[in-house]
Amino acid sequence: MNDHHEDPLREAAAQGLERAVQLTSVAGAAAQFRVQMKAERAREQAEQQQQLARQLRTAHRAARHAARLQWLPANDPAWLKRANLNHVAQAWAATIPYIAEDKAAERTRLKCEERLRQLHPYGMHQYDRLMSEGSAPEQAMRKAAPFFSREPNPRTGHAAPRRRELSPVELAQQDFPMPMAAVLGAKPVATPAVQSARPTHRAALNPKRDHRLRED
Repeated sequence: MNDHHEDPLREAAAQGLERAVQLTSVAGAAAQFRVQMKAERAREQAEQQQQLARQLRTAHRAARHAARLQWLPANDPAWLKRANLNHVAQAWAATIPYIAEDKAAERTRLKCEERLRQLHPYGMHQYDRLMSEGSAPEQAMRKAAPFFSREPNPRTGHAAPRRRELSPVELAQQDFPMPMAAVLGAKPVATPAVQSARPTHRAALNPKRDHRLRED
């Protein structure tokens, strides 16, 4: 009878190597799965971004078309002449988002501003001042907006200059309405005496009666 005894160390090493190979295979599969999942998520995100970009482009074209319909009438001189302040302001506002990319929008903005200067000089004076200081059109109009609620042509008169007080001598030399010296040197005008309307207590004497009294 031939007894065969396996080496326990060799058997344990073989089993350990087999497990290591299995673990390596599982780890490789897991890593590959993670790579695939990451690529899938990236592909989905790219598709979502592309879809979002298409939606944004579509929305941008729609918004630009709507804005163009608002500012387009301002290119007609007849419409611009009849339009009131509110209509011209709406046409102006419609051009602002597109003036950097659309020359037609920029030209329309300038036409609207010329008309606004005619309709409300005071408000546009504030707008032009802010523009000259470096503000962008939208920022300048937002700051100048409160001035459009005031009168278009306010009367901004200056206070009358203060005059010094005149001395008595200077007052005497004034000739309004006549020389003061003539007024001071004028003699009073005599006024006729007013007779009393009351009857006298002594009655008028009768001449015949007086003659008889003398004869007696």
